[in-house]
Amino acid sequence: MTGLLALLRPATWYVAVIAAVVVGLHLNWQDGYDQGYAKAQGEGETAITKLRLEHSQEQQGIADATAKAAAKALGDLRAEQDRGDQLATRLATDKATFRKTTDRLNGEIARVTTLYRRTLQSPPEPMPAGVFTVGFVRVWNAANGIDTAMPAQQTQQAPSGAATPGHGTGAADSLDSGVTQPLVLANQIRNGELHSSCRAQLNRLIDWTLNGSN
Repeated sequence: MTGLLALLRPATWYVAVIAAVVVGLHLNWQDGYDQGYAKAQGEGETAITKLRLEHSQEQQGIADATAKAAAKALGDLRAEQDRGDQLATRLATDKATFRKTTDRLNGEIARVTTLYRRTLQSPPEPMPAGVFTVGFVRVWNAANGIDTAMPAQQTQQAPSGAATPGHGTGAADSLDSGVTQPLVLANQIRNGELHSSCRAQLNRLIDWTLNGSN
């Protein structure tokens, strides 16, 4: 029995040593595992934090760029509106000036179509009536882009009793249209205002186009 115990004691000691080694290895492995896990977890959280920061910075950059573009577009729109308002104001001022000129010239029609002097030393005399034929009025209107029948006599009785057309070309062009000197002058003054307004509008449009292309 004593011999058996003597044999078991070394074996027990070996088993104890092996068990201690195994336990030690296990503890070391566990510690290594825990440390590795903690390290990996820390690195992962750091990476996630970095990605979140980069994403946040990217989103902020997009937001800033969008806001900047919107602000520039709004500024450009306001600048165009201001430029349009300025051009419209200039055009309105031009038209008001043209109308004042028209009113002033219309006020002079009676004075310049009623009396005349043969010389500077001669007394004023009634101005002879001016005859403007149907042909004159037709050509006048055609030059102004009007292609309509003239407001002249529609027919005139010839000496033979036959009716002669009072408008168109040929003999009818020689008829008196009934248009007077004041009417011709008033028409020219009105045409001058319209032409000046069209010219001013064209100039404002050119200004708008040229400034917009710069």
